[in-house]
Amino acid sequence: MPVVSPEALLSSLREPAAILDHEGHLAAVNAAWSQVSAEQALAGGRFGIGSDYLTCCAEVRGAEIGAVLARGVRDVLAARSRSFTLEYACDRAAPPLHFELVASALPTGGGPGALLTHHDVTERQRLAQARSEAEAQLKYVLEMLPEGYWEWNIETNHVHYSDRWCESLGYAPGEIEPHIDAWAKLVHPDDLPRVLDTAYGYIEGRYPSYQCETRVRMKSGKYRWNIDRARIVARDASGKPLRMVGMEIDITERKEAELVIQEQSKRLRDLSTPLIPITDKVVVMPLVGLVDAQRADQVLSTLLEGLSRHQASVAILDVTGVSLIDSHVASVLVNAAKAVGLLGARVVLTGLRPEVAKTLVKLDVPWGNIVMRGTLHAGIAYATSVERAPSAS
Repeated sequence: MPVVSPEALLSSLREPAAILDHEGHLAAVNAAWSQVSAEQALAGGRFGIGSDYLTCCAEVRGAEIGAVLARGVRDVLAARSRSFTLEYACDRAAPPLHFELVASALPTGGGPGALLTHHDVTERQRLAQARSEAEAQLKYVLEMLPEGYWEWNIETNHVHYSDRWCESLGYAPGEIEPHIDAWAKLVHPDDLPRVLDTAYGYIEGRYPSYQCETRVRMKSGKYRWNIDRARIVARDASGKPLRMVGMEIDITERKEAELVIQEQSKRLRDLSTPLIPITDKVVVMPLVGLVDAQRADQVLSTLLEGLSRHQASVAILDVTGVSLIDSHVASVLVNAAKAVGLLGARVVLTGLRPEVAKTLVKLDVPWGNIVMRGTLHAGIAYATSVERAPSAS
């Protein structure tokens, strides 16, 4: 393999580069270094061939940086280290520039030497600073959330739980193990499969986002309802998710209010379709107001459940309070009578005002075996007479 001369090596490099001899003097430089050296000469620096590089650096960069640089380069020249890297700022430029110096061991004709290269890393430094500031701002905003935030390293399953997140659940900061398994143990067992499917579905690209309602166990043992939202904030070069940041919003009051509303709605439905036993074998259901599709289902289910529970043989449907009798209401009543008939019972329809009777005649609905009476009193009288009548032998 042919040996590359120092001059050829330097000329192949675009960045400012130079070779130091074993005493730390500049033995050779490339064109880019010569240009920088000329600029430094105008500023009072001396970085030409033959100069004591370490002394010049101490003069130009200051004692602190000069001492760090001298120690690192001398370690390379003395073969105590293969390389040394130092990043520094050049405050003489406006705006300031950032450079990275790399000293690598390089044998020379006079003994151990070093190859010096200078890289302009100003843009890299600017991007790193912008990223650092953005992350700091994000964490500041997240820390302001009432329930805090969490940050999940998807590769290692390490999870950072913010202090506020821990405290919102009644735990001291650091009390919860920083691992995904610790979080999984806090999620309600009934919710965990759905939550994991949503999270990994988002990570794998099956879902466009991660958001779900969860119950998380507090230190007190009580479960808190949350809306859990998160986004992937870091990926590798291939697009594989690396980190995910999430936040939770306490919706316990809303969920409890929803449960109250559901219970109240159920009570209202029960009140709107009451089933009243008047004898061992006769029940009455007075209907009031409008009968829509939802209420029709409630009428049917309440009627059938009540007949079965009371072992009744007659059900009186009183429509005195129904404001409108149309084809829909009529079909509800007919379907109810058919369903009751399957249980071996019969339906008595009462409360048929004259105008309602005219409407029913016009609708031409097949009423089948439904018994009709004008008033609830007449309907009860009929039902009790049927109950007292001896059955055919």
